[in-house]
Amino acid sequence: MANRREDAAVEKALFRSAVGGVRPVRKTYKVKRIEYDDATGRKTREYEEIVHETEEVYDAPSTQAQQFWLKNRMPGVWGGEGPPEDGENGVIELPARSAPAPPED
Repeated sequence: MANRREDAAVEKALFRSAVGGVRPVRKTYKVKRIEYDDATGRKTREYEEIVHETEEVYDAPSTQAQQFWLKNRMPGVWGGEGPPEDGENGVIELPARSAPAPPED
Protein backbone atom coordinates (compact mmCIF):
# COMPACT_ATOMS: atom_id res chain seq x y z
CA MET A 1 0.00 0.00 0.00
CA ALA A 2 1.36 3.41 -0.95
CA ASN A 3 2.08 5.85 1.81
CA ARG A 4 0.84 9.43 1.98
CA ARG A 5 4.15 10.89 0.74
CA GLU A 6 3.98 8.81 -2.45
CA ASP A 7 0.33 9.76 -2.96
CA ALA A 8 1.21 13.45 -2.57
CA ALA A 9 4.06 13.13 -5.09
CA VAL A 10 1.75 11.56 -7.68
CA GLU A 11 -0.93 14.18 -7.04
CA LYS A 12 1.63 16.96 -7.48
CA ALA A 13 2.93 15.40 -10.73
CA LEU A 14 -0.62 15.04 -12.08
CA PHE A 15 -1.36 18.68 -11.24
CA ARG A 16 1.87 19.85 -12.96
CA SER A 17 0.92 17.79 -16.01
CA ALA A 18 -2.56 19.32 -16.07
CA VAL A 19 -1.45 22.96 -15.82
CA GLY A 20 1.85 22.76 -17.73
CA GLY A 21 4.57 25.30 -17.14
CA VAL A 22 8.28 25.96 -17.33
CA ARG A 23 10.88 23.74 -15.67
CA PRO A 24 14.67 23.80 -15.62
CA VAL A 25 16.54 21.03 -17.43
CA ARG A 26 20.29 20.50 -17.11
CA LYS A 27 21.89 19.79 -20.50
CA THR A 28 25.39 18.79 -21.50
CA TYR A 29 27.10 20.03 -24.68
CA LYS A 30 30.43 19.34 -26.33
CA VAL A 31 31.94 22.68 -27.39
CA LYS A 32 34.84 23.20 -29.76
CA ARG A 33 37.13 26.07 -28.69
CA ILE A 34 39.66 27.77 -30.96
CA GLU A 35 42.21 30.29 -29.71
CA TYR A 36 44.00 32.76 -32.01
CA ASP A 37 47.18 34.82 -31.66
CA ASP A 38 46.17 38.49 -31.49
CA ALA A 39 49.30 39.69 -33.30
CA THR A 40 49.31 37.29 -36.25
CA GLY A 41 45.69 36.14 -36.33
CA ARG A 42 46.81 32.52 -36.61
CA LYS A 43 45.21 29.65 -34.79
CA THR A 44 47.30 28.73 -31.76
CA ARG A 45 45.17 26.13 -30.05
CA GLU A 46 42.07 24.05 -30.74
CA TYR A 47 40.33 21.82 -28.19
CA GLU A 48 36.95 20.45 -27.15
CA GLU A 49 35.34 20.62 -23.73
CA ILE A 50 32.15 19.50 -22.04
CA VAL A 51 29.88 22.32 -20.85
CA HIS A 52 26.85 21.94 -18.56
CA GLU A 53 24.04 24.47 -18.92
CA THR A 54 20.56 24.83 -17.47
CA GLU A 55 17.81 25.46 -19.99
CA GLU A 56 14.17 26.26 -19.29
CA VAL A 57 11.78 23.91 -21.09
CA TYR A 58 8.07 24.59 -21.56
CA ASP A 59 5.71 21.68 -20.89
CA ALA A 60 2.31 22.13 -22.53
CA PRO A 61 -0.74 21.32 -20.38
CA SER A 62 -2.25 17.87 -20.90
CA THR A 63 -5.98 17.90 -21.61
CA GLN A 64 -6.20 14.25 -20.55
CA ALA A 65 -4.72 15.10 -17.14
CA GLN A 66 -7.11 18.06 -16.87
CA GLN A 67 -10.12 15.85 -17.59
CA PHE A 68 -8.98 13.23 -15.09
CA TRP A 69 -8.38 15.88 -12.41
CA LEU A 70 -11.73 17.61 -12.91
CA LYS A 71 -13.83 14.42 -13.13
CA ASN A 72 -12.33 13.14 -9.89
CA ARG A 73 -12.19 16.41 -7.95
CA MET A 74 -15.52 17.88 -9.11
CA PRO A 75 -17.68 14.94 -10.23
CA GLY A 76 -20.97 16.81 -9.90
CA VAL A 77 -19.86 19.46 -12.38
CA TRP A 78 -17.69 17.42 -14.74
CA GLY A 79 -19.56 14.10 -14.84
CA GLY A 80 -17.27 11.82 -12.89
CA GLU A 81 -18.58 9.11 -10.60
CA GLY A 82 -17.05 10.60 -7.49
CA PRO A 83 -16.04 8.82 -4.31
CA PRO A 84 -18.09 5.86 -3.05
CA GLU A 85 -21.07 6.70 -0.83
CA ASP A 86 -21.13 5.76 2.84
CA GLY A 87 -21.51 2.02 3.20
CA GLU A 88 -20.15 1.27 -0.27
CA ASN A 89 -16.75 -0.30 -0.61
CA GLY A 90 -16.05 0.94 -4.14
CA VAL A 91 -16.17 -2.57 -5.63
CA ILE A 92 -18.10 -2.98 -8.86
CA GLU A 93 -19.62 -6.39 -9.43
CA LEU A 94 -19.70 -7.46 -13.06
CA PRO A 95 -22.39 -9.81 -14.41
CA ALA A 96 -21.45 -13.46 -14.84
CA ARG A 97 -19.81 -14.20 -18.15
CA SER A 98 -21.93 -16.36 -20.42
CA ALA A 99 -20.64 -18.87 -22.98
CA PRO A 100 -20.23 -17.46 -26.49
CA ALA A 101 -23.00 -18.21 -28.96
CA PRO A 102 -22.21 -20.87 -31.59
CA PRO A 103 -21.43 -19.46 -35.06
CA GLU A 104 -24.31 -19.39 -37.49
CA ASP A 105 -23.91 -21.19 -40.81
